[in-house]
Order: sequence, then structure tokens, then C-alpha cells
Amino acid sequence: MNDLITNGTEIKKRIIFEINNAKQSIKIAMAYFTDRDIAMAIVGAKNKKLEIDIILSSNEQNETVKLILKGSGISIHAFDTGDARGIMHHKFCLIDNKITINGSYNYSLNASNNNVENIQISDDLSTYNQFLSEFERLKYNIDNQIADNNTMLEKENKAEENKSENIIETFSKQIHNLVYSAAQIDTEEYKNKGYEQSKKNKGNIDIFTTEYKNIQERIKTYATDEGLSNMKSVLTSNITLSYETNKTNLQIEEEQKIKVEKNKNDIERRQISDKILDLKKNQSLLDSGNEITNEKGVLQINKEIEKNKLEKRNLEQAVVIKKFWSIGPILVLLGLSVFIIYLSIFFSSAVYKVFFEGNEIRASLEAGLNPGLPQLVDANAIIKIFQKEGLLFTFIAGLFFLIPVLMSNLKILGNENKIINSLMFWVGLLIFDVLVSTVVTINTDEIKNLLVGRESNMIVWEVVKYGEFWLIFVFGMFPLILTHYLINYLIKSYNNSKIEIVDSERNRKIQILEYEMIILTSEKESLEKKINENTEIINELKENILLLETKTNTNKNEIEDNYNELLKQIKNIFDDFNSRIKSGKLFTKVIFNSVISSYKSGFIRFLPEYYASDEVANRVKEIEKVSSVTIL
Repeated sequence: MNDLITNGTEIKKRIIFEINNAKQSIKIAMAYFTDRDIAMAIVGAKNKKLEIDIILSSNEQNETVKLILKGSGISIHAFDTGDARGIMHHKFCLIDNKITINGSYNYSLNASNNNVENIQISDDLSTYNQFLSEFERLKYNIDNQIADNNTMLEKENKAEENKSENIIETFSKQIHNLVYSAAQIDTEEYKNKGYEQSKKNKGNIDIFTTEYKNIQERIKTYATDEGLSNMKSVLTSNITLSYETNKTNLQIEEEQKIKVEKNKNDIERRQISDKILDLKKNQSLLDSGNEITNEKGVLQINKEIEKNKLEKRNLEQAVVIKKFWSIGPILVLLGLSVFIIYLSIFFSSAVYKVFFEGNEIRASLEAGLNPGLPQLVDANAIIKIFQKEGLLFTFIAGLFFLIPVLMSNLKILGNENKIINSLMFWVGLLIFDVLVSTVVTINTDEIKNLLVGRESNMIVWEVVKYGEFWLIFVFGMFPLILTHYLINYLIKSYNNSKIEIVDSERNRKIQILEYEMIILTSEKESLEKKINENTEIINELKENILLLETKTNTNKNEIEDNYNELLKQIKNIFDDFNSRIKSGKLFTKVIFNSVISSYKSGFIRFLPEYYASDEVANRVKEIEKVSSVTIL
């Protein structure tokens, strides 16, 4: 089955039809689900004890249907509304471990009534298994809050980059703060000094330049000041401690990230291994069959194929034509002749008793003679009929037995319908024999009563109480049964003696075997196809495990490389600061920047008090130009 539907109304009808006809399970992954008709069909399936599992995207539109489904005890796996992981945009449905419904169609009224949509309904096992793998992966990731799209991955990568930059920046600031703290500069003093000198000299730029150079010269002396050795030692110890702390933190973070990566690998590997195990179990059932459900596997079908081939070969090679005139058929013919004579006498006696014997008894009684009680079966009945009624009635009475014989052996007349043959066999044996036994019993009772001068009061259904009924029934039925089986034996012997009949029967059996072989071969090919598909999926999953190992190792190496680079960078920063602390240059630069910044701030603060805004702007530019030149 591989149906494509593009009409929205028809799509909805087909989806509801497939859900209503589900027998085992329904799994749905749907971006937008607002159609309550489909939701109620799913609720109906849940009420029939089907296994229902649904994944929904993060969207407020889905909340109503989600509440309907959850209220019926249906399992829902959904991104929480507003989740940063993005939308789950799948639209597929999996039914009874074989049917896949997939396409552009959301389970919404808009999709049904307005949009141009499509779905494809397939029973291809490979397609089903691929979608099932995706469904289980999504469900696992949602339940375990694992990021599931590229957007999240990009955000994580960007966050990692920012974090790396922040680590370097933070470490640099830590060391700068340690240096400023160690220098113990009174910035307010220089700020006030700048203001006073600017006020005294009316913001003269030359005064600022001169003082700027004087400050530089004074700061240079810090580099050789013996009083700094203690400060340098303390500062070196502090930045070393800061470096070691950051280094340890980075190493801990690295170990934690590698551990997280390993855990993710273990989880995904376990998922894939479980799928491989399930596929192998399924493959074992396809190979060896399922004893619980009595489903055949390739092994059983191969045995049936070999049995079929053997039977066909035996039929083709063994053609045995038996002679009809052998001891068996001759003895059966003699026995059959005896039973035919017996049945002719038996049933002609019944005819005589029913139609003629009563009249003879009455005639004798009227003549004053007492004929006595007649025999139950009169062997001379056919002679008496001939004497009284002539040849025609004698002929009819003599062949009366053919009616039950032919009824119970319609095969003689060419009928091949087994059901009709079986039905008429019992009609000939039971109904006809019961009818004859009943009539003879009633007639015998009338004669008995006639001889004693009474009227017979026998009711038809009371005949079974009389011994005459059972004697006639038994002595009529058993010969008919034996005659039936003797006739069957002769027919079979005759068929086995005719080559055209034997060949026809053999060819018919060979055709049946060939038809069965076609069915068995088709079943075997279908199972082998499923086994091959399973094998391909297992191989793909094994490749996925190898790829997963490679990916994990790559990610681990990237983590190690990133953290090695971070360690390298903070080590370079540490070494740079450490060397400049030892040389004293770091102090001169840090102290100078701090002092000159404070002095400049105070100097500029006075300018608006004396000059217009344009002039203030010009002088600030000159000051910035002078302060941009560093001669330390």
C-alpha cells in the first residue's frame, strides 16, 4: 500500500478511518493539533485499550487538544510552551507497527478546510522503522530535556565563545584590580590639584602639558623604588593565586564537560543498542517463527517447500496402474451381488406388505379362512406380486431397492460435489429406511388387529416403540451401508485401473502442489525481504554507534583543545603581568594612568566655569591630544 491524498477533507476522513481501524498502537508526532474530531477518534482508540503515544510542539494552539487527550489518560510528550529549543515541526502518525501516515497535513481545521495539503499512507516496513526511530529519539530527548535542533546547538556554541572571552577578560580585570589595589593611589588628591592649577592659570594648555610631563617623570621613580619590593612580592603572590584558582576552575569545567559528553554518548549508545536488540529479536522470529502466535518463519517455510518438492517428485515418478480384475474387486463384486439380491428381496417384501398383503388377509377372512400371522420379511413376495399383478409390478418391486442405493451413492451418477454426496448418503440410509420401516410397522400392526377383529390405533410417532420397526430398520440400513462401501471400493479400483484417470488425478495434485509452492515462495521472499531490511537497519545502527564514538571523541578533543587554549591564554596574561611587575614597568604604567586620569579630570572640570562651550571643547581636544602621548 502506498496511497497519496491531496484533498484536505479526504485526508481528514482517511486519518480518522485509519485511527478507528487501529488494533494495537498509535504514535503521533504533530506540530499543530487543534482538530477535535481527530482528537476524539484517538480518545475512542484509547477506550479500546490501544497503546497511544503523542508528541506535540510548543504552541498555545495545541493546549485544548492536549487537555482533551491528557484527560483521557493518553501519554503526551511536549516541549513546554515558550521553550527555547524551538518547534517540533513533524507531522506523522504510526499505526499498528506497520502503517505510516506522513505529509504536510497538520491535524487542524485550517489544514482540512483551507490549505493545499498532502499525506502519504504506506505499509512499507523500512519507512515505518525510520519514522519509529525518529519518534523514539524525539520522545527520549524531550523527556530527558536534551537539546534537539541546530538553533540550540548554535546558541550553546555562541555561549561557549562568550564564556571563553569572559574568562580571559575577567582574569585580566582581576590582575588589574590587584595592581591598582597594591599601588594605593589617592586619585582625589590629583583631581583637586588639576582643578586648582586650571583655575589658577585659567585652563592654560601649556601648564597642563608641563604638569603632565612632571607627573610622568615622578612616576618613573616607582620602578626603581626599593620600597616596592614588598609590594611586588605581595602582588606576585596574589596574581599567582588568582592564576592557579582560574586554572583549577578551568580544569574542573573541562572534566565536567567531558563527563557530560560521555554521558550523552552512553545514553545515545544505549538507545541504539536497545533498538538493535529489538531488531535482532524480530529477525530471530522471522528466521525461526513465533510459537506464541504460530506465525511461520523462514525455517518452517523451507521445511514445507522441501516437503512440497518431495511430494511432487514422488507424484511425477510413481505412476502405478492396478489391474481391475484382481482377487479384491472380484470378491467385492460377488459380495455386492449378494447384497443386491438381498436388498431386492427385502424391499420387494416391503412393497408387497404395504400394497398387497392386507388385501389378501381380508379376502381370506371373508372366505372364512384364518391365514395366520404373516412373516415380517416375505422372501416369496416378488413371486406373489408376479402371480397377482403381473410382470410390470414385479419389475418395479424388484428394482425398488435402487432408490436408496442410488441416493446414498450419487457418485455412481457422476456427481462430484462432496457435500451433496454426504447429505444424500444419510438421506438414503436414514430417511428412506426410516420411512420404509415406519410404513411396514404400521401395516403389520393393522394386519395383527385385522386378524383379531379390531381397528388399529397406532400413531405414527409411536412406531419406535415396536420391535418390528427396529428389525426392519437394522436389516435395511446395514446392507445399504455395506453396499455403499463396496461400491466405493469398486469405483476406486476402476479409477486406479485407468491410466487417464490416474494421470488426471496426479496432475490435479501436482497443480495443487505447484500453487502451494507459489504461495510458500512468496511468503519466503516476503520474510527474506523483511530480514534483509532488518539487517540493513542493524548495520546502519552499528555505523551510527561508530559515528557516535567518533563524534564523542571529536567533541572531547575540541573541549580539551578549547580549554588548553584558555589555559594558554591566561598563562600568557599571567606571565606578561608577572614580568612587568618584576621590572616595575607595570607599576609605572598603572600608577601613571590612574594619576593622570584624575589630574586631567580635575583640570577639565574648571574649564566650563571660565570659557564658553566651544572654547571648552577646543581645549578638551588639546588636552586629550597631549595626554594621548605616553613617554614612559
